[in-house]
Amino acid sequence: MTSALRICFVTANTFEYDSRTWRAARALADDGHVVTVVALQGPGLATAETLDGGISLVRPPLDRRISAAFRPLPSPVRGAIARALGFDDEAIALPPRGPGWLDRVRSPLRRGAEVLAYRRRVGPWASTAIAAAPDADVFSAKALVTLPVIREAARRTEARFVYDIADLHIESGRLARLPGPVKSYLSRRERAWMADAAALTTVTAPMADEIVRRFGVPRPTVVMNCRPRWHPDEPTPTSARLRGAVVTAGGSVGAPILLYQGAFREDQGIEELLPALSGPVLRDIPLVTAFMGFGRLETRLREAAAASAGRIVVLPPVPSDQLLEWTAGASLAFVGAPPRTINLGLTIPNKLFESLMAGVPVVLAGGTAAARLIADADAGIVVERWSEGSLADALARALGAPLAERHALRSRARRAALDRFNWETERDGLVEVYRALSPREVVAPSAT
Repeated sequence: MTSALRICFVTANTFEYDSRTWRAARALADDGHVVTVVALQGPGLATAETLDGGISLVRPPLDRRISAAFRPLPSPVRGAIARALGFDDEAIALPPRGPGWLDRVRSPLRRGAEVLAYRRRVGPWASTAIAAAPDADVFSAKALVTLPVIREAARRTEARFVYDIADLHIESGRLARLPGPVKSYLSRRERAWMADAAALTTVTAPMADEIVRRFGVPRPTVVMNCRPRWHPDEPTPTSARLRGAVVTAGGSVGAPILLYQGAFREDQGIEELLPALSGPVLRDIPLVTAFMGFGRLETRLREAAAASAGRIVVLPPVPSDQLLEWTAGASLAFVGAPPRTINLGLTIPNKLFESLMAGVPVVLAGGTAAARLIADADAGIVVERWSEGSLADALARALGAPLAERHALRSRARRAALDRFNWETERDGLVEVYRALSPREVVAPSAT
């Protein structure tokens, strides 16, 4: 039999909405391991607490300012350089690039400062992890920025580390738009760090195949980011919470609800959804689109909501343990996720699994691993040629389908989640990864 491990997860977030790490931590705690999570500090959040399953959560202080890249220069000089590059000296995130030639010049310099600040943060960040879990056997993380942190912590303490590759990071978001030489450098560094891992996990089979091809490492164990079975005895759970919030926010009463939940950021399909909603195809069809979350595009969404006459509302995010109850009140869930980057083609957004578990069919772009999953399960609407016109046509057809067809689609979405796409199915693979790292206890033969 195996003995318990002391496991330390290091996250690049506050852990408020990190459902994947939370489920992993809870599964391992339930398997008898001692689990600590080291997260980032945030307004109003406790610096230390004990979660269900006896999981220890700590949020130690960490200098995350981008201007820290300019140390050991004096503070006034660091501030002056930051302002010259177009960001505040206390900023922990870069502002969006503005128009004009000046920001075109400053943008790569700002990005360089951000990368340098991350590099200088590795040592102190590793120290906070070691302080929180000084006797850890295994460190674990799922973000590229935390990979060198857990590697360094493991090196210092003669422990091991597990890298959960939730994204192909250098092909995701802002990193995908970096200059080729910078991406090549980051890829080489990730390959070198990854090669030292005791185990690798990832989110989809296509992602696992790409990691092997790209990095030449053993194939990661696939652990999809599914939700636990929710109200398993109810065919299609319903809830009035989303409807109530939509009406309170000024949304039309009684209209079908299209729900987008998650980060308000570029490359998720919001850029096509907004013009589709105001275009001629959908303009006269009863529909309210609820954007629930936060992010860089929030101002744009609020402006669209103000001009929409109740057809668009913006709602704050809700805690993870309440999300399915809110989602169940939607008619359709907008996943979008057009394959603008390699990463988007290989991953499956959390909101897809959450929507299926709530019994809500999804709307998403074709040509991705997520689209193949939905097409195979017949649990949503795949828009093969992604554009605002094609999206509008697909939404109009879905909203105009006979009621029996819409109910059948909801039932297929729900059944796919309960039968296959659930955490109870996925957790065993994760637990086995860590059990394989646990030393074997020697069981003495019984006396005869």
